Amino acid sequence: MNIKFKELSESEFHSQNIPILFEDKLADRNFGLISGKTYSYKFGWQSTAIKPVVTEIDEFRCSIGVDLNFVVLELSTGRMLATISLDYFFYETKLIDGFIYVITELEIIKIDASTIKINARYNLPDYFEYMKLTEGAIVVKCVNGDVINID
Repeated sequence: MNIKFKELSESEFHSQNIPILFEDKLADRNFGLISGKTYSYKFGWQSTAIKPVVTEIDEFRCSIGVDLNFVVLELSTGRMLATISLDYFFYETKLIDGFIYVITELEIIKIDASTIKINARYNLPDYFEYMKLTEGAIVVKCVNGDVINID
C-alpha cells in the first residue's frame, strides 16, 4: 500500500492548504494527513485514545475509519469513492468474500467492494465484541453474549 499517515498539530492542520476528508471544527482534538504519490488529504477526529484505521481493500483502493467517519479512497487518483457518516463509533474494517464490513459499536455496514455501494445494514442488540467466519457463515458476538449470523 502506498499510503502514508502522519499526525499533525492543530496549527499544521489549519495552515496546510490541502483538501479535507472530514472534520468537526468544534470537537476535533487530533489531526492527521494521509498522502500517496498524487494526492494528500487532511482530517480531524475527536478521540484522543484512538488512531485512524487504514485498510487496504486492494492494490487500488483503501478505507479510513475513525470516530463517526468512514471513507474509501482510490489510491492512484486520491478520489473519494465513498464518504459515510456513521451513526455509531467506528471499530474496525473486515474484508470478506468481496464485501467490506464496516464495524461500529452498534451496527455493521456491508459494502460491495466492487461497486462501493451499501449492500446491507445490521443493527446489533448490544456493543460489538467480535466477528468471525465459521463454516461459510459470518458470526457476530455482542458484549451481552448475544450471537447473530449475518449474510
